[in-house]
Amino acid sequence: MAGIWKRGGYWRAEIRRVGYPSQWRTFDTRAEAEAWARRIESEMDRGTFVDRTEAERNTFGDLLERYAEEVSPHKKGAAEERLRILPRPTAAQGSLATTGYARKRCALPK
Repeated sequence: MAGIWKRGGYWRAEIRRVGYPSQWRTFDTRAEAEAWARRIESEMDRGTFVDRTEAERNTFGDLLERYAEEVSPHKKGAAEERLRILPRPTAAQGSLATTGYARKRCALPK
C-alpha cells in the first residue's frame, strides 16, 4: 500500500514492499501522486517492475560524458567525436574570457 502525504506545497508518494527497493516521488497534486503509486504497485504485482531511480537521476549531459569516456576511445575518430559531444563553454564563460583578454590588450602600450 502506498503512503501519500502533503509536504509543504507538494505531495509525496512512497511505496514500501518486501522484496523491492523503496520508491518515492513528489508531485504537484494528490491525483498525480495516486496515479503514480497505482502504476508502480501494479507493476510490482505483475512482476514487471524495473527500478528507475538510477535512470531518473542521470541527465543527458551525464550520459554524453559517460559515452565520451567509455565508447568514444574505441572508435577511429575518437578525438573529433569527443569534441562534438562534450559540453562547450557557455556564452557567459566565453564573454568572461574575452573580456579579460580585451583588458590586457588595452593596457599594452601602442
